[in-house]
Amino acid sequence: MDVLNARLEALERAVLSADGGTNNTENMSEQIAYIERRLGQVLADHTPLAQGLEKYTKLKGVIDGDGDLDLSRQLLGVGAKVELVLLNDSAVHTLADLRAIRDLQSNISQPEYAAAAKLLPKARQLEQQHTEQAGELRRAVAGISSVVDRYHAETEALSELFVRWDQILTGIEREVSELEAASPVFPSSRR
Repeated sequence: MDVLNARLEALERAVLSADGGTNNTENMSEQIAYIERRLGQVLADHTPLAQGLEKYTKLKGVIDGDGDLDLSRQLLGVGAKVELVLLNDSAVHTLADLRAIRDLQSNISQPEYAAAAKLLPKARQLEQQHTEQAGELRRAVAGISSVVDRYHAETEALSELFVRWDQILTGIEREVSELEAASPVFPSSRR
């Protein structure tokens, strides 16, 4: 889900950075709807632009040079070419914006996006389960750390007791050896 959101945000940044953004909408579909409404208003206010856009749409393949040059000359009359050339600069920008929107439409209308919206409740449920499991893991790690710390403390205390016990036994053995060496009762132990 994060990947999908990241891709959508990157797409929104790319569109919004082209002209500084058109308004403060939350997502790409709202942005496109706003641009389409704004374009409709501009085209309604400027009939020549609307007519030019209609002609451009019809003749796009020929104008953009996708076809053979001779075929382009035959299909598009001089009057139509002159009319298209005479479109003002704002119409060119508007047409460029329209092309950009239409090019992006295929990316926005992907079936994966519709499926992602349907899977959002399940993703939220999985996210909540993950959060709960992370909490359980933290508690388990804390419990295990506590047990390991107690084990180390008890092992160290026992080690100290064994070292002290060994020192006491060594001292007792030394004293017994000294007493045996000094005592006439154990003559066989002398060397």
